[in-house]
Amino acid sequence: MEAKDMEKKVHEHDEVIKGNILPRLDKVESVQAQFQQEVAAIKNDLMTVQSGQVSLEKGQKELELTMIKEGQLNREIMNENKDLSAKLLDHVLGKDERESKAETERKKKESQAKIDRKKQIWEIIGKVSVVLAGGTGILAVIIKNFS
Repeated sequence: MEAKDMEKKVHEHDEVIKGNILPRLDKVESVQAQFQQEVAAIKNDLMTVQSGQVSLEKGQKELELTMIKEGQLNREIMNENKDLSAKLLDHVLGKDERESKAETERKKKESQAKIDRKKQIWEIIGKVSVVLAGGTGILAVIIKNFS
């Protein structure tokens, strides 16, 4: 009987294994496979995030370099504008000064011309007066001699 008992026990074990243990083992394997897929997806997401972070850091460094270059260019442009403004101011002030000197010279010439005209008028008046005064004297002598 031992062989039949053994066979019976083996058969019972077979049924327990097939009915109870194997389905549970399949479920564990299925859950483990699903877990492995989730871990792989998380690893993939992590790699994507890390790749994005590297790209972001690279972009940030490029942006920093661009901003530094643009800042330097802006400083150069501001310095050029400052120089040009100074030159323009010097030019305008120089022009104003030249115009002011020209105006002063023009007024001096006008004033001198007026003085010269007045002198000429007085010279003419003096000469006419001398001629008239001399002519009157001569006329008086002539009238005296003929009378």
